[in-house]
Amino acid sequence: MRWWMIVLLVLLVVVLVVWIITANSTFLQRELIRLICSGNAGVKPKDYDAVLDAIDTLAVDVSYESAFDNGTLDIYAAKGADALPLIVYAHGGYYVGDDKADFAYYCQTLASRGYTVANINYQLAPEGRYPTQMLQVNEAIRFLLAHAEKYRIDQTKIFIGGDSAGGHLSSQMGLYYTNPAFQARIGGEPAIVKEQLKGVILHCGYYNIDTLRATHFPMIADSVWMMTGEKYYEGTEAGKSMNTVAWVTADYPATFIDCGDKDSFLSQAHEMIAALEAQGVEVVSYLPTTTGFPLMHEFQVRLNMAEAQAALEELAGFLGEKSK
Repeated sequence: MRWWMIVLLVLLVVVLVVWIITANSTFLQRELIRLICSGNAGVKPKDYDAVLDAIDTLAVDVSYESAFDNGTLDIYAAKGADALPLIVYAHGGYYVGDDKADFAYYCQTLASRGYTVANINYQLAPEGRYPTQMLQVNEAIRFLLAHAEKYRIDQTKIFIGGDSAGGHLSSQMGLYYTNPAFQARIGGEPAIVKEQLKGVILHCGYYNIDTLRATHFPMIADSVWMMTGEKYYEGTEAGKSMNTVAWVTADYPATFIDCGDKDSFLSQAHEMIAALEAQGVEVVSYLPTTTGFPLMHEFQVRLNMAEAQAALEELAGFLGEKSK
């Protein structure tokens, strides 16, 4: 057999093996997503020194006593108060990558505005399948309220927020604490009652699983495959539960939602807003457009940008109003 035929045969075998792996396993997709996310950190604001002067770091890498892996959190609190509204923040990264450390700048900045902020980690997919991450947010809140005095928390004023996958996770927690039928599907014992949850913060998330593929967001379908264990997740039990817009009721908490004008998830933001408004839920939306630099996915956490600062001011107004 000629040498080039041997090379061609080897290449064909390699292609076949790769096709088999990618068609039936998420291993390569998982590693690629984690590689992509490894450089996806927030950016500190220009006044970062002033932010640090305004806060205390109360905890770093503290376990919130989760039944699952990667259950740690960092806590920042504004100086000068004994009890502050609590913001529980869940990072993005497809549910597959990233880490709370990548969003420390953003959480510190939120804390400097007069809040205690818990920046949480959770078990990543595919090792942690849906609804593991929801149960962990609930565990984190239970832990935080058990140590409310230590961490300067006003237990009557709680917010849950996040970006991208963390935005989806936060939207689901809004359901968990306000929709008994949804909570029954997820399981567990809610750590708070709906009256304690003053609002959710939804940065550039997705909310309708049935239309998610149509956004053409890179590798998003692979990430939901990893979360659900189903390559074709639409219509599965997990897929139905992950579909936030289908479970919104009039009891859903007040919502702040934003998204950039060139973010592939912009249509998802519009769908979530429509679902909230149809139920009469209070919603504050910030969907800026620009003729200059396009506002891409997660522009909100790049705090060196004027547009991110504008989004922060809109959020601060929402938080201030709901914290009264």
